[in-house]
Amino acid sequence: MNCLNKFFLSSIFFIGLFFTSCEEKKQISNAADIFEKLADSNSISKVQYAKGFDIYKADGITKLVIYKPQSNSEVLKTYFLADNETVDKFGFAQGFTVVPLDSVAVFSGTQLNAMKNLHLLEKLVGVSESDYILDAEIRKRITDGYVTELASNGNFYVERTLQLSPSVIFHSPYQANESNPLAATKIPMVPFFDFMENDPLGRAEWLKFTAVFFGKEKEKAAEKQFNTIVKQYKMYKNLASEAKEKPTVFSDKYFSGQWYVAGGQSYIATLFKDAGADYLWKDDTHNASFPLDYETVFSKAHNADFWRIVLSFDDKPSYDKLATENELYTHFAAFKNRKIIWCDAQKTAYFEKSSLEPHIVLADFIKVFHPQLLPDYEPRYYLTLP
Repeated sequence: MNCLNKFFLSSIFFIGLFFTSCEEKKQISNAADIFEKLADSNSISKVQYAKGFDIYKADGITKLVIYKPQSNSEVLKTYFLADNETVDKFGFAQGFTVVPLDSVAVFSGTQLNAMKNLHLLEKLVGVSESDYILDAEIRKRITDGYVTELASNGNFYVERTLQLSPSVIFHSPYQANESNPLAATKIPMVPFFDFMENDPLGRAEWLKFTAVFFGKEKEKAAEKQFNTIVKQYKMYKNLASEAKEKPTVFSDKYFSGQWYVAGGQSYIATLFKDAGADYLWKDDTHNASFPLDYETVFSKAHNADFWRIVLSFDDKPSYDKLATENELYTHFAAFKNRKIIWCDAQKTAYFEKSSLEPHIVLADFIKVFHPQLLPDYEPRYYLTLP
């Protein structure tokens, strides 16, 4: 074979190799295809208790799947997260979210608490409803100008959001298809549905959800924190199982002609059960609160041992104040016997902090229902109204 023929054949070989390489890159030019090629077909989610999301890993890439709250089998959104070094390996591939994020806006009080627990407040640049934020450190950052309010009283500040330009806006819509005016900014809107979880440990596990957006070290920190929560929760649950009797309990108050009762499959019903109490609506199939009239609640709960209420008073709460609010309350045995369990949501920052402290909420309830099991324990959220 002469030199010209050798050159011709070599050229054909390298041209073919080039087009083959290009074709391979074309076939895996997006993050979803890359992940599917790298992932083990039997890969298991890193999520143990939460139903609203899953986390899968493959060669430095994190696949985050978010499900519709009303149907945990239906995918709402999927994200592929990776650091710059990993993304660079795949050239012009599209669809990656590069982590760690530089800046975020957070519209959920519970996720703000997750940000604080993971030492990520320096990444926080925007919030909503700042008047209702109770955490002193976050309020100071707002006052000092490090954090800007982007929504308040149903108003969304589009121009302000565009100027601030956070990498992501985390928000908590009550409906999966609920639109947000800030979507017009084209800034990614990431839904955060921790409040839809009925398992207390599932709700706490959303700490992992927040962490995946901020790199491997924060993921490790979230995993460590969550494992501690699980260990403590299970310890208290096992302790409560030793109780020989289960006191009866009901929850919430009469308001505007209706009494919203926690469903038998709800978050609070799970806590009652795990604390060794007999929740009167335990056989109900609702996983959220549902309305009943006063007569229905009274007929079932008038002789209950305990009554749980979350409320806020300007000063000290009392039975007299509850009686003044509604004289009908005085007819319940739990009122007469001074067995109302109350939580001051304002003073304890209950709605901000308790979702990441289910073990403490559980211990509080055990202290009320079975005080002999925790004689030296000091409750944090729930007390028996004196």
